[in-house]
Amino acid sequence: MGWNPGKRSWHKACDRIGTMSSNTSQTWIKPLARTGYAAKGIVYLTIGIMALLAAFGKGGDLIGSSGALEELASKPFGSALLVILGVGLLAYSGYRLLCAFVDSENEGKDGTGLAKRAGYLGSGLVYGALGVTALTGLGGGSGGGEEEMTSKALEIPGGAFLVGAVAIGIIIAGILQWVKAIKGTYRNKFTLDSLAASKRDWIEKSAKFGLISRGIVFLVVGIFLLIAAFQSDPSEAKGFGEALGKIAQQSYGAILLGVTAAGLVCYSVYCAVLARYGDFGNAR
Repeated sequence: MGWNPGKRSWHKACDRIGTMSSNTSQTWIKPLARTGYAAKGIVYLTIGIMALLAAFGKGGDLIGSSGALEELASKPFGSALLVILGVGLLAYSGYRLLCAFVDSENEGKDGTGLAKRAGYLGSGLVYGALGVTALTGLGGGSGGGEEEMTSKALEIPGGAFLVGAVAIGIIIAGILQWVKAIKGTYRNKFTLDSLAASKRDWIEKSAKFGLISRGIVFLVVGIFLLIAAFQSDPSEAKGFGEALGKIAQQSYGAILLGVTAAGLVCYSVYCAVLARYGDFGNAR
């Protein structure tokens, strides 16, 4: 066995924070998760509805998370809604950071567990930034941000490898969405025993469809980011909204976009179910 300072440092960080915060995490994990998933569901609902409108030629825009915030801000009481969403997204960020450092999801410390917890860390940072964006009212639209960040990353030594690693991580995350849907492991995240069988079946089908659709968009984003890394061309980097645009450009694009958009709406339903019936802190 060789010395692996990166893995050792991650172990130490997790152990140290976990020892200090395990009791606190059990107190906070459920309210943070429920609030966070509710806010995340609203964001995905907005993205999905706008994409559906675009697919049917009703004037919708293909947007990502920041674009969704911008769209919501333009509605009546938009500023108040952004504040509520900002708090919710920061709650989701806090939940994911607890999953990363305190291992609230019981992922363990083997290679697979640490990889998942590293993914939770990345998710926590992304949604934390999105929450700050909502609270400061600085929605960045649906495009441009990814290209700018990729450009800056490519300028640093080893930047292409860093961007490539992030791209591979996004692709893996997309594939894992499909695995979760196919294997049905998403069921471990919530308890629906109190609901009628017909409602449980509808919820589970929505969750599966939503996870598959989200995985498709992740895969498109990851592939284009990987191309940007190989070609050292930041213009190839695509965000969520641009990925939906690429789907729309394919043969039968309107149909493909409509199906994907409907799936994202279903994913927002999945988030809402987690907010209401989620079983947090002890499920893999």
